Amino acid sequence: MKDNVELHPRGALLGLQSLQWMIFLLANTIAAPIVVGAAFDLPPSDVSSLVQRMLFVSGGVTLLQVFFGHRLPLLEGAAGMWWALFLTLAAVATGGDKGAVLQQLEMGLLAAGVVLVILSLLPIMARLRDLFTPLVTGVYLVLLVVSLTGSFFKGMLGVTRTGEIDGTVALLSLVVILLVLILSLKGRGLWRSMGPLIGIATGWILFAVCGFIPKETNADPTPIFALPKFFAWGAPVWDTGIVLTSVLTGLILISNVVASILVIARTLNVDVTADTYRRGLFGNGVGALLSGVLSCIGPVPLSVSAGFISTTGIRSKRPFWIGALLVFLSGLFPLVGNFFATLPSEVAYAALFVPFAQMMGFGIRDLMALVPSQRNLLVIGLSLMVGIGVMFLPPAAFASLAPWLRSVVANGLLVGLILCLLLEHVIFRENEKNNPASE
Repeated sequence: MKDNVELHPRGALLGLQSLQWMIFLLANTIAAPIVVGAAFDLPPSDVSSLVQRMLFVSGGVTLLQVFFGHRLPLLEGAAGMWWALFLTLAAVATGGDKGAVLQQLEMGLLAAGVVLVILSLLPIMARLRDLFTPLVTGVYLVLLVVSLTGSFFKGMLGVTRTGEIDGTVALLSLVVILLVLILSLKGRGLWRSMGPLIGIATGWILFAVCGFIPKETNADPTPIFALPKFFAWGAPVWDTGIVLTSVLTGLILISNVVASILVIARTLNVDVTADTYRRGLFGNGVGALLSGVLSCIGPVPLSVSAGFISTTGIRSKRPFWIGALLVFLSGLFPLVGNFFATLPSEVAYAALFVPFAQMMGFGIRDLMALVPSQRNLLVIGLSLMVGIGVMFLPPAAFASLAPWLRSVVANGLLVGLILCLLLEHVIFRENEKNNPASE
């Protein structure tokens, strides 16, 4: 690693930057358990417990990765594909079946974790690295941001909250976006680095003043300290279809691990080796195992970490791991978890809008660096058109498919990525000399 990654801020600056990483990880963590809890009709106490376990797992796996895994400042948060799998299976389950599905997902996560750990011990990471050329990573990043754009706008415009556009929510979200954008572009020094944190704090206060944060209604006393509960959804239950789907999800997420490491390495201008990817995959497998044991959503390295670093200019690893440690510890204190769970999702979406836009820019940058040959343009166009096209199909269009197949075919990001890999490496395969990733 180069020295610019290892420079250590001190004093108040270190504390503020660590707090910003903590808030950023929280903003990328709390939405998933809240949405999944609602999809499975979990009571408020179980949703709060799920948030606590997600904080523990996200912070813990991030620490594992930065010290023993890939050793890069990459946050670990709920994977979009795991999140989508939970929601898909919740949609097809009814009544008491939903509880059984959660137990089957525990087993699926455990199986996926075992497979990923085994793969990380095999000498295949160099080949996996070669699969993700700038063309593939560029298409992946564009599709990833596009797949989340609908959720962003539904949240920021108040559609998620009310079912229609809410002018007040939209205005408050716009204030947060403009504040983060202005600080990121015009701010200097500390102000520039604290843009997302200031945006989140400001938005949180504004939403509270406008009455958009519900008051605590749980009458049961909340303990100050509590260890996360093992198998909170019950003992794992084997279901062949869900196990196969979960293993496939874990295998596909290898692409996310590789692409995220690539993006963060380019952002920091550091060199990575095949061993970096191998350790990162091992950490991802351990994360899936831990998620199965602690009954939560499987984590994955978040590519948006690169956008956060680019937006804030924070390149040191010290505030990064301190922020992750704070999140990990907050998972041991239910009161802390309950407090951060009150962060409105609209504020999180608005504060993350600029870093995600930056990530879209990373994908476009990779694509613009390619030779604009007919072959490259065709691969890019087909992959994006098919992937985005699938995203526009209504869920009912896949109702006739088997659940395990539905979770794959209905995922536009996954379909577009698989098509891009096939076009790039099989159908329109080129010589190594045309692949900048091999340099």
